[in-house]
Amino acid sequence: MGVFHGPIFEERGVFDTGIIANVFGAFRAKYRPLLLSRGEYVPTGTLRDNDIVGAIADAIAKNVGKLTPQVIRKDEKGMTIKNDYLARLLKLRPCPEMSTYDFLYRIASDLVYTSNSFSVIFYNEDFTRITSIQPITTKSYRIFEDDRHNILFRFRWDYDGETYTVPYQNVIHIKARYNKKRFLGTSPDLELKRSLDLIETSGETVKNIVNRSNSLAGYLRYNNLADNEELKKIAKDFQDAYMNADNAGGIAAIDSTVEFKEIAQRTPNVPTNQITFLRDNVYRYYGVNEKVLTSTLSDQEWISFYENVIEPVAIQLGYEFTFKLLTPREIGYGNKIEFTANLLQYATLQTRDTIGGNMFDRGAMTINEYRALMYYGPVEDGDVRMVSLNYVKAGDQSLYQVGQNGQGEGTDQTEKQDKQRRAMEAAARAYLETMEGG
Repeated sequence: MGVFHGPIFEERGVFDTGIIANVFGAFRAKYRPLLLSRGEYVPTGTLRDNDIVGAIADAIAKNVGKLTPQVIRKDEKGMTIKNDYLARLLKLRPCPEMSTYDFLYRIASDLVYTSNSFSVIFYNEDFTRITSIQPITTKSYRIFEDDRHNILFRFRWDYDGETYTVPYQNVIHIKARYNKKRFLGTSPDLELKRSLDLIETSGETVKNIVNRSNSLAGYLRYNNLADNEELKKIAKDFQDAYMNADNAGGIAAIDSTVEFKEIAQRTPNVPTNQITFLRDNVYRYYGVNEKVLTSTLSDQEWISFYENVIEPVAIQLGYEFTFKLLTPREIGYGNKIEFTANLLQYATLQTRDTIGGNMFDRGAMTINEYRALMYYGPVEDGDVRMVSLNYVKAGDQSLYQVGQNGQGEGTDQTEKQDKQRRAMEAAARAYLETMEGG
């Protein structure tokens, strides 16, 4: 795992690198004990072993994992998608053991289980570069404000069992149900306890019904005189021999001294309606339903699920990453980090073709983007935008209409025409493959 650089308080002195907003300026000496400090402490949740919540966490986290992080610079000239070191770190591998998908999946699942997700930012030795962002699972944690009004995050890491204290500025903190405490989202443990306890009790009832349906019930009449101890032994021997899982046939053999009288059992009904209601109550708490868990959403249902569940997480991620990873100077120049999604990923092929075709004809989508939307691979010279004038590049529309060649005659014009011809051929291939089903 390596060693924490930057976030952990040690006797380092003052660091003012511009990476974070002078968080370390107030800490010139060893960090003092947590006395006379105000804060909030919450242990980790207890829902990780519940199968219903686990299925919900998996469904939500898989969709959050599909979000694409982008470092964006927006100014009066337009928007630029940056491809610098930070952008590559976020798009490929935020920390050594996790891809971006795993990273976002972990954040979202922690959010479902505990309503709080924490990821610690690691820096290099001189705090000039972010080296990784590590999601952490904690045994316990505390967010508090010391007497100098510095907000700190103290946690016991589940990975090594050690306790660390870091500036809150060095923690990506995503919250759910942020409505009761100053720092923390409201834990679902207490709010779901009643429903989950009743579901567990109902499950035990079903288990008992199944067990009883495969067992004998009755009493033994012993035809000879016997004391209580002997009767107990006879009953126990009979039960061990015939009333267990090994006696799958349900047949018992007894002699003339013993007579078995079966007692008819009334099989109670399985409380399916109650179990369904309680399960749906948990679904409503997280904003999901059975279709979300089984990936059978229609186009409109997917949009609703995205806007209600996934998009709020994406917005929080954008704000937190922008504020915690970029300097105030970068933010002032219009830099930001966003997490975007392809809203057509659950659309039918017909919907994709309709929307994608309109975007393609208007020059809003490249040939390869359209091919990817229709489940085809990229083609050479396909990263150009075309419009339906005569399928020319979007930037050459005015030149084409007025008959200007832009760059003059000669070799440059010939190369330009060749490239345009190849783009037209790629567009034609994409159209034919779509019509013929690949």
